Amino acid sequence: MKRFIVLLLLVWSPLSAQEVHAEIKLNTEHLDDLPRQAVSRLAQDIEYYIENSEWTFEELPADFLIQATLFLESYTESGYQKIYTGKAFWGNGDDQKYFDKEWQFHFNEGDALVRSPSFNALTSFVDFWVLTILGSDLDTWTEFGGSQLYTEARRVARSGTRDQFSQGWKERLEDIEKLSRNQDYRRMKFAYYEAIDLWDSGQKKEALIPLEKFFKHLETSKKRQDSRIFTVNFLNAKYKELGDFLWEVGKLEFMQQLIRIDEDHKDYYNSILADW
Repeated sequence: MKRFIVLLLLVWSPLSAQEVHAEIKLNTEHLDDLPRQAVSRLAQDIEYYIENSEWTFEELPADFLIQATLFLESYTESGYQKIYTGKAFWGNGDDQKYFDKEWQFHFNEGDALVRSPSFNALTSFVDFWVLTILGSDLDTWTEFGGSQLYTEARRVARSGTRDQFSQGWKERLEDIEKLSRNQDYRRMKFAYYEAIDLWDSGQKKEALIPLEKFFKHLETSKKRQDSRIFTVNFLNAKYKELGDFLWEVGKLEFMQQLIRIDEDHKDYYNSILADW
């Protein structure tokens, strides 16, 4: 569905390079005045950093959104280093939601954010989450299309586990391993969007093939402990769109299968069945 909208826009507007857009919020209510002032422009700097960095070797197939709320909770000084600790919520404004519960970095007012292969506790933290979110979004355009970005996110996380500011990096490495290696979850997402694209382009019969694959991988992914939370987030974001799509497809067995798999939203699905 989202690709169909993008294609329509391309027909009526000049072609332009697709971009990554960032919406970053910074919460510093627990900091004293001086450290709060030092990071007063950090949210804007991170937005600029994300939007003006090259994240893939290939042109992006669409515009993508990166959202984050960063909570800075404490501040200390060690020699010339000013060290902040906090936590963060990251996402794409849709089905991806991640909570990072421990993060530490050093930052002096006026420091420039520069993308580099060398590890930096601030920019590498941003890199990791941008790569993870974009990788998962690219999986919806091409089967396993985010693999390159997942590999890069894994490299960043491994570097973090060896850095003096290693707080939280072991957990980030575990998260990216779970996400990148979960083939059912990744295939589920691709099959879902492939089915919608085929349906919207008039290929009704062809759309049923990826739709069947979607249900197969959805059921397996939801049962797996290491992917359940990712799958639940997907369903929480998509259940209305999914239910409406199945109503349009008109195959009762698909809706019955969905109710069995996704009991959390069965009331909405049953409301659709009432008008079947």
